[in-house]
Amino acid sequence: MELSRRGLLRTGGTVAAGLALTGLTGRAHAAAQALPATPSFDLADGSDALFMHKTSWCPTVMQSAGYDHLNKHWYVAQVMYNPGDGVSHATRLAQGDIAITKLSADGSTKLGRMYLRGFGHGAQFGVEPTAAGSAPYLWIEYDSQLNAAGTTGFGTKVCRIRYLGPPTAEPPRSFHWDDAQDRADMDFRDRTPDPLQLPGTGSTLSSPRAVVDMQHRRLLVRFGRNGQTQAAVWDLAKAVAAPLGAPLLLRQNLPAPVYDSQGFCLYGSWMYMLEGESYKSGGPADTTDVGTTYITKVDLNSAYSERALTRALKSLVFREPEGMNIMLVPDPAAAGAYLPRLSFGFASGDEGDRRVNIAYKDALV
Repeated sequence: MELSRRGLLRTGGTVAAGLALTGLTGRAHAAAQALPATPSFDLADGSDALFMHKTSWCPTVMQSAGYDHLNKHWYVAQVMYNPGDGVSHATRLAQGDIAITKLSADGSTKLGRMYLRGFGHGAQFGVEPTAAGSAPYLWIEYDSQLNAAGTTGFGTKVCRIRYLGPPTAEPPRSFHWDDAQDRADMDFRDRTPDPLQLPGTGSTLSSPRAVVDMQHRRLLVRFGRNGQTQAAVWDLAKAVAAPLGAPLLLRQNLPAPVYDSQGFCLYGSWMYMLEGESYKSGGPADTTDVGTTYITKVDLNSAYSERALTRALKSLVFREPEGMNIMLVPDPAAAGAYLPRLSFGFASGDEGDRRVNIAYKDALV
């Protein structure tokens, strides 16, 4: 089973289609371990706009975005394409070339960019801040392989690399995952899960994608295995120190989306999944087009799930959901503590001039 970004995870499941607001799914199989139970984000809570209509380094659709809360920077992944460099968008897409743009906290200023050559599509990645004044690490796909249609490269493995994008005023730099010097410079570490270390059967897995939960210091990797979508969770410190061994928890048979899978993230004992497509009949110009952007939350301990339509940033043109991550912001009531936001992105604008938009929810239940 190939978990490509378009049509991703449409492998059957228990999500009920056609629910206007919320829906429940059934139970799924899990390993015996459990995570300490935590509150979850309230999907009925209204969404707020963090920023809208911002530009990243390339004019292509944003794929996902993550936040470094220690330095107040955003990192946005998209297919690398610079019209002036003589390489077509189709070539970049097929090769799996990714651009990572570093943005200011309000999205208004482009601070740098890093080109990852042959890594994949960038549909979901994790940002691991390390310290104030230091560059974060990125948990991202690599070893891009063409999809069955021969048009798009998707990563087949997972790695942890340091962000090394030169500042805006300096020439760009490309990094190749299979170049020894580039690997050394990025502090490259393969962190592809070993299927033989996972509970249950299945000696292979496909399309692994990683995110980090900095509040609870955990890593989640989602992948295809045994004809279904699964996710496993590890302690982050152990995942940084050594190749991934047995996980804290494995959740099998995750709910399958009705529309295109667009991202996911982890907060505590809950996984969140984003799905949807761009407006089909005009969007804001057609009030009957409410969009197809849904968020699903899954209790990784019990497999209880809830799915809700979101009308966040409904005024956007195009409005394709793109990527999720947890944004941590200072807690005004407790010095040194942070409050979580469930952030999710939308691509907007016209082809050749796509824009970056971030919305969030922050109510916990």
